[in-house]
Amino acid sequence: MSSLKTTTWPFATLGVILSAYALYVEHKISHKQPEDEFSALCDIESIGASCSSAFSLPEGKMMSYFGIVPEGHVLDIPNAFLGVLYYTYWLALRPMFPVPLTTAISTLAMMSSVFLAYKLLVLQELCLLCLSTHLINLRLVLRAYVDYSKSKEPTIKEPPKIKRI
Repeated sequence: MSSLKTTTWPFATLGVILSAYALYVEHKISHKQPEDEFSALCDIESIGASCSSAFSLPEGKMMSYFGIVPEGHVLDIPNAFLGVLYYTYWLALRPMFPVPLTTAISTLAMMSSVFLAYKLLVLQELCLLCLSTHLINLRLVLRAYVDYSKSKEPTIKEPPKIKRI
């Protein structure tokens, strides 16, 4: 039976794969020599899509972009690394933590996705890899809210049995 409640592992797995590839692309771009040739699979010139240019934006490292950590700090990590952590949490760690924590983490991930999608829209950048991860985040946050709503449902107890003497 496939439902919103039961099928998250394929999305989280795809999220890990896409985030790992995004990390690879970011690494190649940031360490590229002028004479080096590199074209990411997600750079599709015919439709104007370029994940390479999206990853090079200041928003690509949201921790320093929002001033949570200074630029260049050890925790000034790419969003893709945060994605790997988030999707790994969904794959392996989620069952060990309370549902409200998963809901909070997923809400933060979705808020990040909305912010980044808005920035790409304003800048008129098309990033298919980014769009894919935003859709995965939407799917996972919906699952988190379903789980949360189920955890808040009152349980109906059976009335006590009357003992006959």
